[in-house]
Amino acid sequence: MQREEGSERGFSQSESDRDVHVLLIEDDPEDVMLVERSLGTPLEPPHPFRLERTPALQEGLDRLGKGDTDVLLLDLDLPDSQGVDTVVRVRARDSEIPIVVFTMLGDDDTALRALKAGAQDYLVKSELNGSLLSRAIRYGIERQRARRANEQLQERLLQALKRESLGVLAGGVARGLERQLGLILERADVALADLGGASGVDRVKSSLMEIRKATRDATQLTSGMRTYAWGGKSKRGPLDLSALVVEVSVLVEAMVPDNVLMSFELAGGLPRAEGDAVEIRQVLTSLVINAAEALGDKVGSIFVATGSMQVDRDFLATTHSDSDLPEGEYVFLRVRNPSCSMDRATMARIFDPFFTTKTAGRGLGLAATLGIVRGSGGAIKAESSPGRGTELTLLFPALRRRKRARATARSEVSSPSS
Repeated sequence: MQREEGSERGFSQSESDRDVHVLLIEDDPEDVMLVERSLGTPLEPPHPFRLERTPALQEGLDRLGKGDTDVLLLDLDLPDSQGVDTVVRVRARDSEIPIVVFTMLGDDDTALRALKAGAQDYLVKSELNGSLLSRAIRYGIERQRARRANEQLQERLLQALKRESLGVLAGGVARGLERQLGLILERADVALADLGGASGVDRVKSSLMEIRKATRDATQLTSGMRTYAWGGKSKRGPLDLSALVVEVSVLVEAMVPDNVLMSFELAGGLPRAEGDAVEIRQVLTSLVINAAEALGDKVGSIFVATGSMQVDRDFLATTHSDSDLPEGEYVFLRVRNPSCSMDRATMARIFDPFFTTKTAGRGLGLAATLGIVRGSGGAIKAESSPGRGTELTLLFPALRRRKRARATARSEVSSPSS
């Protein structure tokens, strides 16, 4: 849900100057009394908490819509929602509210899954006391505040790195435009010369067809530059990675110098990947720019491939990703430069913000690339060795895998607890 600027849960005034509004979603009267005793009563000064209670999730979600709740205490066994899906539903309604969940003794698995679903802390009901509950509320608020600040910092960093890469992109597009416009002029001159004789009609037609193709290619180049520079609206959805690479291939091939040969190995019939088409175009363009710059004046090839693969936890452990990515099917976009490799020290730092081995303009930056891929729920596997070169494999979650995962989760939620 959207909140007005300045109403962010960071408490513009000191927390000691006002009550913390706590919303308790709990249907068991005994547990409600336990929370009330733990927090104290409003007649006990100083009383820092203002407690409000609803017995069902939907009623609590409606109450959250007012936007004045500071923290949510959430039972995971409600009349209209059970298990971790309860946290998921809250997060779908309000992505910012700090959540502290209640669990039963020994149910650590549910507690950990609730944290992964978006809760900030959990408490065991049988161990509840005033000090513990008060601390969990404060910690939950602070953890959510820190997470939000970190996301804002990452977004600013990503935008800064994108802006930094515009110079090299503009130069590459300019070079590509010069090549295409030069061909237009050359063929136009041939057409004009052939108009002088009646026998040149076929050659005029052929030249004009080439002029038309070159002009369309130049139009795609300028369109690519505009998309990259202005970004467009961020829109995540199902993507055909192979089709996306085909669309951007004209721009990519025009941007690399003549000593670089582009090779595309694109799989057909791939499951859809989830992501932002504009961002992934930027990522691919940047990776190719970086690979071409690494070649310098040497003759070499850059390989771009797509495909799908089943990955397990051992494989995910070798990638740069969030720690809780699930096993299953992923769609990949791979860029390989077989002519250039990096040593271990360089490989250890390639995803550091602002790290570069070059002194002049460069592409999007691997730190920003990693941020985009992680934002799509994916991972990057980086490999480099002498003789093999450098290979970056970008992994994106296959949508049909996510559908199966959601179906499994729904099945677990609906199963009766033992």
